[in-house]
Amino acid sequence: MQANNTVMTKGEKDFITRFTGRYKSQYVLYFLLVVLMSVFSICSILSLNNFLQILFTPSGAAASSSSELDNLLNTVYGWFLGFGKTKALIYFTLIILGIYFLKDVFTWLSQYQIGRTRNYIIRDIRSAIFKKFSLQDIVFISKYKKGDLLSRFSSDIIEFDETVLKSVQMMINSVVVVLLYFAMLLYIDALLTVAALVLFPLVAFLTSLLSRKLRRSSKELQDQNAVLISAIEESIDGQKIIKSLGAASFVNKRFHAFNEKLTQIRNRVYRRVDLAPPQSEFFSSIVIAVLLAFGSYKVFMSSSLSSTMFIVYLILFILIIKPAKDASTAYYNFKRGTASMNRIMEITDSKNIIEEPLNPKPFPEDLKSGITFKNVNFNYTEGHEVLKNINFTFEKGKTTAIVGSSGSGKTTMTDLIEKFWQLKAGQGDILFDDISVNELKGEDIRKNISVVTQETVLFNDTVASNIAFGGNYTQQEIENAALTANATEFIEMLPQKFQTNIGDKGDMLSGGQKQRISIARAVLKNSPILILDEATSALDTESERKVQAALDNISKNRTTIIIAHRLSTVVNADKIIVLDNGEIKEQGTHEELYRQGGIYYNLYQMQQVG
Repeated sequence: MQANNTVMTKGEKDFITRFTGRYKSQYVLYFLLVVLMSVFSICSILSLNNFLQILFTPSGAAASSSSELDNLLNTVYGWFLGFGKTKALIYFTLIILGIYFLKDVFTWLSQYQIGRTRNYIIRDIRSAIFKKFSLQDIVFISKYKKGDLLSRFSSDIIEFDETVLKSVQMMINSVVVVLLYFAMLLYIDALLTVAALVLFPLVAFLTSLLSRKLRRSSKELQDQNAVLISAIEESIDGQKIIKSLGAASFVNKRFHAFNEKLTQIRNRVYRRVDLAPPQSEFFSSIVIAVLLAFGSYKVFMSSSLSSTMFIVYLILFILIIKPAKDASTAYYNFKRGTASMNRIMEITDSKNIIEEPLNPKPFPEDLKSGITFKNVNFNYTEGHEVLKNINFTFEKGKTTAIVGSSGSGKTTMTDLIEKFWQLKAGQGDILFDDISVNELKGEDIRKNISVVTQETVLFNDTVASNIAFGGNYTQQEIENAALTANATEFIEMLPQKFQTNIGDKGDMLSGGQKQRISIARAVLKNSPILILDEATSALDTESERKVQAALDNISKNRTTIIIAHRLSTVVNADKIIVLDNGEIKEQGTHEELYRQGGIYYNLYQMQQVG
């Protein structure tokens, strides 16, 4: 989304409406509380007129004025003087304290109300980002660095709250205070106030000149911040390899370059933002100077404005400057905050690249024939086909292995089965029995597939919670799954057995133990289709033996697809297909392929020698 010179684009307005719309009543309440706060603030200032008269007007005298407000306040003043000057001061002081107390109460209530509302809005946005992210397809997610996505969950949301939402809050507060104060100023002296109104548009125009480049710089700031977070995240994850390669100096230099660029952008943004207060302060001082000169002239030359009321007028006008400046600051901040808002909108408003059918067919309750690739030709980018003319059936209840060199298309085949990528017109079809993959929802397909990958994904939780992740199972079912996965032997040795927390990414466990937890999870899911993506390739010999035994247990009577690097793990497969440069070059059992003396034979021989 490109920035323009308008305050908000239609998409930005829709975004704000979507997340603030349900809280309209809360904003109305905030508006009313600000009105009450402003009314009591005005009352507290008007009361100074009487207080000053009691102090400085000779006893028994009354100030005369043609002003209706002055006459009303003089009536109040006369009533208080009936108690005597000393008591009048005491009573009036108590009333002023009461007015200030009510003003402060409504100030606190308004701030608490809007603060709570902003928190709810941020909660909703954070949930919306996470939900959209969790439901997005792999194609979309692969476009972003992990650090960039994390920055949208954290710094961008904080920036949105501190700029856009706070600016809306400041605008409501400023508009209410400015309007009520100006109404009172008009009532006190219309001519003096009109003179001020003539000057304000000029001040507003001059202060707005500073904000033109602010939005673009803020977008650049957020993008560079995401780059920095990505660099930090990569450095944390890659500490071992960085140290082993002796690349610490290189990484530090790269980080310094990113950090230096971020600092320069922040300086540029802050220079423009920080210029706003002194600039508006200077222009405000000019307006006050003009009013002092004009108002003093009116006091000396006319009876329409008393000296005490002119003091009250000046206090009201000076107090109106801050909310007026807040409105200008809110405008700056809002323009700065739209950069973070647009980054959030990239996630919340994104469309799924994988198109799901409007009227999906149910996934077959019981596969009869299996999963068939029919004339599949697939490419991620134009001009480079990853799979070429694939025609093959993964038979129901049988174990099929896919072997081949790196980049031959093994993982792409299973990704297409899980509908992580989508076949387009002219690229063939994948059939579950006789139902096209494009007639099924990806979620329904994946519900019927259990996957064990080389890179085991575990969470900072207990053993039991990791095994049961994503489902609702009894403790007995969890323990039975662990037994099938050959995991019980090491789980029973943990301090709290199944209730032991395994740390971040399961770091308290060895590679083989992690893999067996992952297998137990697949057992518990009990899906009719099982995909094993190089599940033992990263393990030592002893761990591989235990994990392989567990895999043999869960493969029985399932449609099993094995992506294998170590060919010794697939010798018992019902069928093996050999991929080379995206094409099926050979297929058959281990014995058949070995006797052929082709690609499979050569791969097997190399591993035996190794």
